[in-house]
Amino acid sequence: AELKKAFDEGVTASRAGQHDAAIEKFRAALVMAPGCFDCHFNIGVAQMAKKDEKAAEAAWKQALEVKADYAEALNALSTLYNNQKRFDEASAMSAKAASAAGGSANADATFNQGIILWNQGKIAEAKAKFEETLKMNASHPDAHFQLGMALLNEGKLPEAVGAFEAYLKLAPEGQFATQAKGMIAQLKK
Repeated sequence: AELKKAFDEGVTASRAGQHDAAIEKFRAALVMAPGCFDCHFNIGVAQMAKKDEKAAEAAWKQALEVKADYAEALNALSTLYNNQKRFDEASAMSAKAASAAGGSANADATFNQGIILWNQGKIAEAKAKFEETLKMNASHPDAHFQLGMALLNEGKLPEAVGAFEAYLKLAPEGQFATQAKGMIAQLKK
């Protein structure tokens, strides 16, 4: 009961943007349950919110020491490494996440692999990963958007419009909504 209370208070603090308080609560939970991989993971999330990439990376690695196939931590490291342009490490983590995860987490891991390939300029390979993501989870909005970008890159304009429209149907207020609307307007001219 004490462990659950500390963990829940950490989640509440994290959601409220009180990252130091969240880290403190998750550390308190770790004292009670040293095998709490979710505690390490959430410390990483809070550290990342504080823009402390080194501490976030360390926390996620600790989560993996406790549970080597923890897909969320693998995906978090993959995204971190991709953002840091450490593409080989990002690819390795993303591949581990894809094999460790099941269901929608597997779709997210495959999507991350596509983003890593896209950032490396391997557009055709990235497109294949976005298509694979959509086979696993047809409701993955960002995969529709990225597929649209890949199709646009190939000059397949009607197909790109379809992908952008699918994105907007799933995420009308999503992070790429303005961009997708602009693309559709331009491509339908």
